[in-house]
Amino acid sequence: MLTSLSLIFLVGLSLGAICGKCKIPCIIGMLFTGIVLGFFVLDALDPSILNISSDLKK
Repeated sequence: MLTSLSLIFLVGLSLGAICGKCKIPCIIGMLFTGIVLGFFVLDALDPSILNISSDLKK
């Protein structure tokens, strides 16, 4: 689970920075990270992340 969390943070910040340099809001890169890493495309995250996602949102 720690690997999944670090992957989310690193890829999210990286894509956010790339979008920022392209004059696109950084949040778009972070949203794209969630779509790509989530179960929609790559399914690269640990399923237990979904159990604690409500706590992470707070």
